[in-house]
Formats: sequence, structure tokens, C-alpha cells
Amino acid sequence: MEKNMKEIICPYSWDCGKIFDPQDLSKFDYNFIQSAVEKKMTFMIIHCPNCSREFKFDTIQWKSDEFGYSNPNNIVKKNEKTTKQLITILNKAKVEIPLSYFEYLISDKFEPQISIFPNEEDFILFNLNQLCEKINIEGKSYLTINQLKGFTDILMEFVDENFQQNQDLSYEELGNCLTIGSENTRILFVDNRDQNSLWIFHPDGGDIEKIALTLQNIVRKVK
Repeated sequence: MEKNMKEIICPYSWDCGKIFDPQDLSKFDYNFIQSAVEKKMTFMIIHCPNCSREFKFDTIQWKSDEFGYSNPNNIVKKNEKTTKQLITILNKAKVEIPLSYFEYLISDKFEPQISIFPNEEDFILFNLNQLCEKINIEGKSYLTINQLKGFTDILMEFVDENFQQNQDLSYEELGNCLTIGSENTRILFVDNRDQNSLWIFHPDGGDIEKIALTLQNIVRKVK
């Protein structure tokens, strides 16, 4: 049954920021938001019907927020930490980066871009400093490298065990995996079970896919 819903504001105010009715959403997003309202979801991903970009939406506060896009007019200056300081941050968070990849991160052969799929945008690999930066997910703070824990805690509230049985990687296992890069909203991560397999997580639908490349394919440059 359809609900009377208020207008929504696109969060990308620098070049869109338009106000629209939920009925203006795509059919998929409109059905999704109706279901989310029923379930009182505080985290979902929908697309602005005007600029077509994805954004986060909270059906309780009826609030939209940026997701994967930042204002190009803002120049943010960040203080780079020393490798020793970054190691301290990782140790405190009990995060262990595979040694071969850690050596690659701190080497002069580290390359921030990597091609995953032919004819698609390159993924960006986070450097060591970026991996130790904090990201906010649903009001909780996580290091970029273990941000998957934040997403999976949310997903496990809405997905039953039968659904996860059809996946090669459960959300509980996913939460222990290490993020190493991204492309738009897609997250590139290392399978914690073998410290080598590479996968992609799609936050907008919770899908997980394994790719042909492995961590060793990346770090072989330092050999």
C-alpha cells in the first residue's frame, strides 16, 4: 500500500540540490523506498531523478546524504602521518595488512589506479594514510580499511540466513575483510580467509562479486 511521503532533497547542492517528489524516482527506487518506510530503515541507497547520482537516505529522519561524490569546489588539506604513526593506528584497531601488500603500499612502486574491468573506469587504491582515515557509517566511526564492518552490521539486520546461504561469502565474513580501494560506490576488498582473493562489494544492493585479479597480481610489482 502506498504511503504519503514528503518531498526529498538531492544532497548534491553544488550542482543539483533539487527538491522532488518520491513518485519522481524510478519505479525500482520508488518501490524500494516504500518498503524501507514500512521497515523503518535508516540506511538505503536511491538515485536522484534529476542528476542520476546515488545518495544515502534515512526514512526515519527523512534525510538525504552524499554517497560517493564530493564537492569539487572544496579543497581539503590533510596532515600526512608518518608510517610509524599509521602502524600504531592499525595495531590499535587490530588490523593486519598482508605483509606483501603493506610493503607495496610503502614502496615507491605503489600505483593508486588499477584496471579491474575492460572498458570501465579504473578503481582507486587507497594509500596507507587513506586506509587509516576514519569514515562515518550510520553514526559510527570506522577506519577506511575496515569500513565493511559498518555496512555488514546494517545489512545483517535486514537479511535472513537463507539469503546468505546462497552467497560465496557471508556478511559476517565480509565484515572481517579489508577494504583496499573503490570506484564510485563500489568497494574493492581482500578476502580475509586467504589474504589474497579480491572481491567487490556493492553497498547499494549488498551484492558481492569475486574478480579474477588477486592481491599478488598487484604486489608483484615490488618483486
